[in-house]
Amino acid sequence: MSQPSDSEAGFFLQQGLQLNQAGAFEDALLNFDRVLQLHPDWHHIWHTRGVALSELGRYEEAVASFNQALDLKPNYPEALNSRGMALYNLRSYEEAIASYDKAIKLKPDFHQAWHNRGNALDKSGCYEAALKSYEKTLEFEPDYAKSWYNRGIMSYKLGRYQAAIDSYDQAIKHRPHYSHAWYNRANTLNQLGRYQEALASYDRVLTIKPEWYGAWYNRGNVLHKLRRHEEAIDSYNKALAINATLYEAWYNQGNAFDALGRYGEAIASYRKALDLKPNLREAWYNWGSALYKSGSYREAVVSYDRAIELNPSFAKAWFSRGSAFRKLGLYAEAIASYDKAVQFQPDMAEAWYCRGIALGHLGHNEAAIKSYDRALSINPGFYSAWYSRGAALGHLGDYEAAVASYDKALEIKPHFPDAKSRRALALDNNQSLKSLPRSSAREGRIAEERTGEESPFDDHPPVTKAAFQSLPRTPS
Repeated sequence: MSQPSDSEAGFFLQQGLQLNQAGAFEDALLNFDRVLQLHPDWHHIWHTRGVALSELGRYEEAVASFNQALDLKPNYPEALNSRGMALYNLRSYEEAIASYDKAIKLKPDFHQAWHNRGNALDKSGCYEAALKSYEKTLEFEPDYAKSWYNRGIMSYKLGRYQAAIDSYDQAIKHRPHYSHAWYNRANTLNQLGRYQEALASYDRVLTIKPEWYGAWYNRGNVLHKLRRHEEAIDSYNKALAINATLYEAWYNQGNAFDALGRYGEAIASYRKALDLKPNLREAWYNWGSALYKSGSYREAVVSYDRAIELNPSFAKAWFSRGSAFRKLGLYAEAIASYDKAVQFQPDMAEAWYCRGIALGHLGHNEAAIKSYDRALSINPGFYSAWYSRGAALGHLGDYEAAVASYDKALEIKPHFPDAKSRRALALDNNQSLKSLPRSSAREGRIAEERTGEESPFDDHPPVTKAAFQSLPRTPS
């Protein structure tokens, strides 16, 4: 009676395995179920059935099937590994690790289980333990490119960037067209500031996968850092041709246009970025800066206001807003903005300096000097602040102190024609003042023009955004 049953089971098993191999997992399951109706104690079929269920994403059913296999054969390392993978996909990482541990205890050289254990430890945030697990994999399977790759990711997460590069190199050695390894190698070189090498790695990625928009984008970022802005723009365009919704590429393309002084195109790129991500405060800020550089100061203020609305403590936006008001001759509004900038970033020497300039325009020279002093306490080498401090002292008739300030400016920047001419004027005024009778000196000091000093510090560099980098993991 058993022979027909075995023959029938063999037929369904063969059918199921062929369908499984062809990727027809639903049909394969029907055949495996027929086998198990005839032989419910065939542990290996419960395991094979679980693998098919996993392929269909039915992980809970897969775990139940693996458990059936393990009830029949508790010392079954392959089923323990497969159960671990299903639990991993259910995000039950601790249970997955426990399953891998049992598999490894039964089969210490089971390199796939070591590798998968590393993946689960990574997801649990145990990077050091994950690294050791991948190293155990490589002890048993030295040419296993996936584990070299994942070892690289763990090294990167642990801040061991050179070790990460070495791991990616090993992965590439065993699989030369491993695009993810080339990509993460490039990202790590970028992190280390080795931009030329990073660029070469991104180029290798793109010879393998020309449609990888993330690689085109990061390549653009590296070219931007190398000041090859035209090429960076071309790279961003490549990324955007593949994925026009990549707001980071629109944003950084705007930064590249800005660096070339092509402010109209920069503004258009920032607008595209903001169409996709309206709350991107850096884009509002940089849009404002491009408008400022174009001389559109009122429009710049509107942009800075949007950036500040998104982040009220955005000190740089308050500072730049103040500079735009100053360009418009609205000095009280400028001072109010600079006050907010230094409230949120007290060590911003430039804001203290520009605050002093605005105060000078209003004739508040004593307050301006205090502002310059704050700037100089933060940055003693700030020659423009020494120069403007000298001018404010001159407006107050304190020519000796003005000369001393100009001397400091010239000590830091010997080729400073304005400081030299102002110093000479202050010396002349001081001599003239000394030659007057004491009462006349008190009543009528020789005044310099009270227009205030125009700030040489009017540059508004774009706020840059970190490169879009992903570290995809390769499961077993």
